Amino acid sequence: MLPYRIIETLRGSARPVFAVGISGEVDDGVADDMHAWIGLGQLQRARDLMQQEGVREVVIVGGVQRPNLATLDLDEGGAWVVERALSKAQRGDNAVLSLVLDYFEAQGFEIVSAAELLSPATPLQGLLTDTDMAPHRQDMARAVEIARHIGALDIGQGAIVARGIVLGVESVEGTDAMLARIGELSDEVRGTQAARAGVLAKVPKPQQDRRIDLPALGPQTVEGAAQAGLAGIVFEADGVLFEALDACIARANREGLFLFGLTTEDL
Repeated sequence: MLPYRIIETLRGSARPVFAVGISGEVDDGVADDMHAWIGLGQLQRARDLMQQEGVREVVIVGGVQRPNLATLDLDEGGAWVVERALSKAQRGDNAVLSLVLDYFEAQGFEIVSAAELLSPATPLQGLLTDTDMAPHRQDMARAVEIARHIGALDIGQGAIVARGIVLGVESVEGTDAMLARIGELSDEVRGTQAARAGVLAKVPKPQQDRRIDLPALGPQTVEGAAQAGLAGIVFEADGVLFEALDACIARANREGLFLFGLTTEDL
């Protein structure tokens, strides 16, 4: 629902909104707010639609399933990005998304960060919940270390560590699938709802352009962490997009999980 929050934020500021949805990738709860639709490889069509509406600023937000670049149905704009992506040795999400930004900037658009529009009134620093996180500091530090390493390799933005053991790293399957996989591990390895153990770390990639693809956390993430028996979630205070922050905090408190926002000094 992050696109919906962006739309509502802009409407509340009396700024006109033109929302372009990617077919097959938009949640049903947001679909009625779309003004036009494109295919995933139709960047030129997106450009043309936005230029016709006088758009000058572009916010790119929301998750998509990673396509096979070699078989994607492309228009001229999509081909511009994919040809450059396929010529690079590194073809992770960050590399591809950086080229998408390059394309729209070359067409005269200004990229606006979703985080800039959705920044909370107060920084998300320190412990946001009632649950004590002190017993899990070592797992927190290790999970952040692993997440930053895989981010530097453009693999993913998240990692899970329990009792010093790396249980999972995020890749193309995404956070929810990683949490579900952890939930299938033996209770001897992971925590349980009765005896929680393990920490999910979500941090931006070190080389990432923070105008796009920041880590996102929402009630579904908290629920997945709870079902997997984790003790908490740690994230970079100014490097994450929260969907329904109050609901996340309330859910974490009910489940006995902690949410902790790292400052620059903590990293």
